This record gives sequence, structure tokens and C-alpha cells, in this order.
Amino acid sequence: MADVEAIAEIARRLQREIDKVNMGRPPRPKAEDFGWLYDSLVKSKALRDTTRKLFLDGHYARAVEEAYKCLNNTVKAKSGLSMDGQDLMNQAFSVKNPILKLSNLKTDSQRDEQVGYMLIFGGCMTGIRNPRAHEHRLWDSPDIALEMLAWANHLMRVVDRAKRVKRHRKSLAR
Repeated sequence: MADVEAIAEIARRLQREIDKVNMGRPPRPKAEDFGWLYDSLVKSKALRDTTRKLFLDGHYARAVEEAYKCLNNTVKAKSGLSMDGQDLMNQAFSVKNPILKLSNLKTDSQRDEQVGYMLIFGGCMTGIRNPRAHEHRLWDSPDIALEMLAWANHLMRVVDRAKRVKRHRKSLAR
């Protein structure tokens, strides 16, 4: 029995030394360490209502998935379109026949912004939302999830400032 106690004491001392130096790495932050950062980055009420509890409970990939579903549904509601995902974004933010305009689209820069955000919105649906919606083993760390939630917050702001075109032509051209 003395050998077991001696080994246990050696293990405790070794663990204390490892904890002191942490093997040269900073300690891994916990979800509660990110709460204040979440609150400072995610300002959209719709996103906060949808994702805050999920994020603080450590469901990072689910929080991100729900954020981008919220973004999708916000674009759907504002545009009046019934489609989803990349198709929704391509039609809503089309430069040639937009439903949601980011500007008056008179200059090359304004048209570039419209096209760029159309591609960004569509890319987020395909590259961020879809993998989390269809892959049950996808995990996000809190810091990566925060980056994607902050980006969703920015995109919600873009949607909020977009103007809905009063009369929309039937053409689906971009």
C-alpha cells in the first residue's frame, strides 16, 4: 500500500509542476471566459436571442448553425422570397435584378459591393451553415465560433441597411 501512496504523491507533485508551467501553452479558455466577448461582438437582437444560450452552454457549432439560419430567414423575410441558402442570396442580392440593394448601384464600386456581398452571403450558406446542418460530428472551438458569430452579426447589419426594391422584374439575371 505504501508503494501506491508514494506513486500517488509523485503523480500529484508532477501534476502541480505541469500546472505551473502548463507545458509552455496558455490554458485553454472556458466558455464562460468568452461570455463578455460574445456580448461585445454579437449585437443583433435576433442573433443574440437565437445563439447566446447555445454558445454559453458550449454548443458552439450549433450556435453558428443557428446564427446562419437566422441570417437566411432574415434575408428571406426582407426579400419576400421563399427559397433558401445560396439560391436565395444570389437572387436577393443580384446586381442586375436585385430585390435587396446595398446602394443605388450607379458606380463600379457600388456594383462590386453588391456582387461581393451576394457572393459572401451565398458562400456563408454553403460553407458555414450547411456543413453544421448536415454533419453531426462537426465541432467548433469557442474562439472559431465567435469569429463566425461576429461575421454573422456584420451580415445582419448589411441586411438591415439594404433597401428592398419596390418593383422587382421577373428576370432572374444576376
